[in-house]
Formats: sequence, structure tokens, C-alpha cells
Amino acid sequence: MLSRIANNLYWAGRNLERIEHIARFVPVNFFASLDGPKEADEASMLKKLNAMAGSVSPELELNEGDVLVDLAFDLKNPSSVSSCITLARENCRGARDLLSTELWESVNKLFHYTQTFDQDLYRESSMHEFMVNAKQLVAVCKYQADSTMVKNQVWSTLKLGLLLERAFQVSRIISIIHTEMQRETENWDLYVQYECINLLKSLEAFDMNRKFYRKPVNAERAMEFLVFNENFPRSMAFCMKEVCMYLSNLSLDEKGKKLSVRMHAENLKNELVFGSVDDFMGDIPAYINDVQSKIARIHKLLNEHYFA
Repeated sequence: MLSRIANNLYWAGRNLERIEHIARFVPVNFFASLDGPKEADEASMLKKLNAMAGSVSPELELNEGDVLVDLAFDLKNPSSVSSCITLARENCRGARDLLSTELWESVNKLFHYTQTFDQDLYRESSMHEFMVNAKQLVAVCKYQADSTMVKNQVWSTLKLGLLLERAFQVSRIISIIHTEMQRETENWDLYVQYECINLLKSLEAFDMNRKFYRKPVNAERAMEFLVFNENFPRSMAFCMKEVCMYLSNLSLDEKGKKLSVRMHAENLKNELVFGSVDDFMGDIPAYINDVQSKIARIHKLLNEHYFA
């Protein structure tokens, strides 16, 4: 497979996954703030949304309408929903001959939905509708990829990008929510509980976390579930296990190379699979920064050795 084609497939996966996380994170945290504790004011909510994918300078006073529109439609913001689907569609176009017609049509449907949505209506009353539908259309794209494509190098490259992006987005969401947990508040325990619930719901993990532990949600169990549980599809440990599998399917570094991409991926996977929540809770920002730097290193090696 040509490196140009591999690069398009890889970034198609990353951009589709990024849309899903934005489209889930925004309504969960927006609507939770409406009936949350008094510390969950509009300013803290907008700060979280802007940190997730916004491009409004944090030094400026954040306006609800501007932040929400920026997240959805601003093409100058590379992390907005519209930017990501535009890029994903171009990535798929670059590998069109290798993709199934069903996947291509699903990507096109998502593109046209986001590009033609009434921005005034979105600003006034339809943010939830837009985000939920965008998330569901991404899910259809993933379904078509899994159910209509041959499980070859094309599919493995697409899945590699998708899962590496998921691991990174999970780490970002944990970092954003954890930053909010550090606020000095009058009812600190209640506020931490509120943010833990938001964290789990932002990753569609709330119900499964309660069923897995059979205990009320708390910060330690939430973090352990999202970082170290190798059987939950949205945990970082699970994502890195899958990344290593797809790297193996692609036969990268087959002869063994110094500083190989597979070596870095396997090392990070082992850290997450065999890691301890006690070590993680001791210094969450440092741990997350370390994981993100290692994911960035894997991406850099893929780009330099296989996609450039």
C-alpha cells in the first residue's frame, strides 16, 4: 500500500473518532451544568467545552453562543466537528478505490448533515439534536467499516488511526475533568462526585462502571475503569491492546528495528495493562502527560517511517 494511501486511511480514522468524542462531550457537560451544584456555573462549563475542542482564547471572556458555534462549525478551528468531517471526507476520497461504497456513502451523509445544518437554529435550540445526530452518523460510519470491508491492511490502518485517537481523547477528557476537580469549592466532595459522573458519561461508561464495580461512582474507580480496564472498549488499556494488534496485522517492524513503533506501543500497552491505580492517583497530571507524550511518539514514528 502506498504511504499516501495509508496516511489518508489513518487520518480518516482519527478524524472520525475525534468527531464522536466532541459530539458526546459537549451535550453531556452542557446539560449537566444546568442542574448541577452551584459550583458548576456557566463559566466552568464553557471552560471545559473550549478546552475540549474550542479555539476561543481562554484569556477572553467565553460566550456560550460563540463557544458552541466554534465547536460545531468553525472551519478555521481544526478540531471543530465541521473541520473534522471535512478532513475525514477528503481522507476517504484519497483512498476511495479501497473503501466500500457503504462506508463512503455514510461519510458523505455525515458531511452533508453537518454542512447544511442551520447554524441559527443550532444556536437557539438544536445543539443537542446536532451533536447526537453527528455522533450517531459517526457510529454508522464505523459500523460500515467493520461490516462491509475486507479485514486487510486497509481496514487495519483505518482502525489503527481510530483507536490511537480514542486513547488520546480519553486521556484529554480525563485531564480536562481532573483540572475541574481541583477547584476549591465549599462542597468539594459533592463537586468531585458530579465531575466523576460527567467524566464517565462523556465516555459512555457511567452505567457499565456501576455494573462492573457494583458500588457508587467515585474518582478512584472511575479513573481505574477508564485507564486500566483492558476489557472496556473506551479505556486506554483496551485501545493500546488493539493498537498493538493492528500494528502486528500491518507487519510493521517485522525484522525488529531500534526504537520501533511496535516497541513503543507494546511498552505503553504493558504500562496500562499492568499499571496500578494507586500510582495513577498519586499524580494524575504527570501520568496523563506521560501517556500523551508516548502516544505522540507513536504517531510521530508512524508518520516518519510509514506515512511520509
